[in-house]
Amino acid sequence: MPLVRNSIEIHNFTSELNHRMKYISIALLLFSGITAAGQITCTIRPSDTIVCFRDSVAFTTFVAGYGPDTVTYYWQKNLTNMPGKTDTVLMIPSVDLGDTAFYRCIVKNGPDSAISNTAHLRMHPKMNFDTLYRYNELGCPGICKGQFKTLVSGGAPPYFYNWGGGHSQDTIVFGLCPGRYWLFVTDTNHCTLDSSYFVDVLKSPKVRFTVLPGDTVYLTNPTITVTFPDTALPYLTNWTWDFRDSVKVPNVNPAQHTYANIGDYAVRLMITDLNGCDTTIVQNVLVKYLNLFIPNVITPNGDGKNDQFLIKEKVAEKNYNVIDLLEVYLSNELIIYDRWGRKVYNQNNYKSGDWDGGNLAEGVYYYIFKGVGQYGNDAFHGSVTILRGNPVTP
Repeated sequence: MPLVRNSIEIHNFTSELNHRMKYISIALLLFSGITAAGQITCTIRPSDTIVCFRDSVAFTTFVAGYGPDTVTYYWQKNLTNMPGKTDTVLMIPSVDLGDTAFYRCIVKNGPDSAISNTAHLRMHPKMNFDTLYRYNELGCPGICKGQFKTLVSGGAPPYFYNWGGGHSQDTIVFGLCPGRYWLFVTDTNHCTLDSSYFVDVLKSPKVRFTVLPGDTVYLTNPTITVTFPDTALPYLTNWTWDFRDSVKVPNVNPAQHTYANIGDYAVRLMITDLNGCDTTIVQNVLVKYLNLFIPNVITPNGDGKNDQFLIKEKVAEKNYNVIDLLEVYLSNELIIYDRWGRKVYNQNNYKSGDWDGGNLAEGVYYYIFKGVGQYGNDAFHGSVTILRGNPVTP
């Protein structure tokens, strides 16, 4: 009997021990859960910052207890939730007065959460442009006489002015050339206010002139005619042509001029408009020697190649320009003879390409080309062969 009783007592003791261990395990689980919830912490930086108007600022969250990728973030401004702000960083790209407030972040990971410290965002007093205006009359194009003035308020004076051009005396700048500039004003808080401004000028009439016969002439006929449209005359008080060889012609339109020497001349038209502004328009004119190329074969077979007696300008080896002989010389004459000395073609003021052999038979003919030039006459003679079979290119 004592043995049985001892077995029963051992069984009861074991059951009671197991029951107590169960509650101890539950207590340990609860205790461990409370410990985990107490481990998450959240801090945001900077905690107190002051910036200038339109500066950017970023508040960054630092979490301890969990990895930052497992945490959910909720930002608040003045204790009010900010919709859509759920990143680790709260960025304010351009601070305005309405952004000055207290910010904090609430972080959560399942049932665990933490509230960060409160960060205070402040802003230096904002500067303002009260005025920014042109301070003088408009000047003529190309003249750097622009002046601007500004008045600034707010911020923390005194102010430092950077006008971006000209010569400044604090609130005034002068000696500005036409164009766009930027003004930067900085106060003692190192805050900056900026604005662009444009220096305009009086508008000049749009005048262009033409050169006839063209921008290249030859010493055989070096006379040019320059002209501008009559529609510009009501806007001008006077003008002068400067041919850049010591010759100037005032208040004539159109105007003619004959050059005495070869050269590259920057012909100028200098005008004065109704505002009293002077403008110069430039166009280059090249005066050069004439180097003729006269063909010794023509093939008038209708193939469009070498069909006419084309007198050209030789520019370089195998490089020729088609020219107007009526412009190159004051006058000219072309005479063609057969081999017996009979005149078979004669033309005054020959235009290059006018003669294609006519009805003449194949064979050798002889030419004389005479050109009357401004400072002397030219004479060229030689032979030309007419071939009506296969075309021949000189």
